[in-house]
Amino acid sequence: MDTSRSQRWRERRALWATDFRLINPRAYCVDIIDHGLARAFIAEHHYLPTYPAAQVAVGLFGRCARLEGVAVFAVPATAAVIARHTGFTDPDSGTVLARLILLDSVPQNGESFFCARAFRLLRQARPGIEAVVSYSDPEAGHIGRVYAALSGAHRGTTRPRIVLRAGTRTISDRTLSKIRLRERGMDGAIDQLVRLGLPGPGLREDPAAWLQRLQTEQLLTRHRHAGLYTYCFELTRDARRRGLTLPRLPYPRILPAA
Repeated sequence: MDTSRSQRWRERRALWATDFRLINPRAYCVDIIDHGLARAFIAEHHYLPTYPAAQVAVGLFGRCARLEGVAVFAVPATAAVIARHTGFTDPDSGTVLARLILLDSVPQNGESFFCARAFRLLRQARPGIEAVVSYSDPEAGHIGRVYAALSGAHRGTTRPRIVLRAGTRTISDRTLSKIRLRERGMDGAIDQLVRLGLPGPGLREDPAAWLQRLQTEQLLTRHRHAGLYTYCFELTRDARRRGLTLPRLPYPRILPAA
């Protein structure tokens, strides 16, 4: 379905903005927030409830100083992400907009209003960051219209890959690697899967063997993900200059049903 309404999330459910008016900038405040506050908001509302390796978190506050949106800028999965999509060889010159969420109570155009101000605060907090990479997941209903409205450069689509799912919920590669490799945060990663309704590991059961058992029992299933749309926001003159040599493709669009 194609619509001009803004898709939002609340308690991990996809919704639409309930306020059809355009956002009134004077009614909202945008500021850097504590990671604990951002983590709790993401866990309650975002369809990806885990918290990334965050650098800066920004909040959108409405009436009565109520938190109604969060943007989290985070360390990319690999340094190659920054080089590939921004042109900077120093990975510290870029960051990833790893989480962006507004509640359905925020009026139309709230995302572009929020992102523009979040970028300014990011630059104030981390002046060395000159570009932001972000992804849109079409399987979650996102094609990046907000990013297009902000003139983000569409770089293309990530490679298709196989992911593991619990029901309809995709489990992040980072969560799985923490369990398989017994890394720091393994217990929290296991708890995340258990909260999704999966049975926990047995007494003295190896964590990697537990994941394999969940796949054998079809509680974790393999799914071929077609890829994510990739965008880059060039925040400085140098970033825009480097971007001239990188792809800037037409924006994706939802094709009408046949």
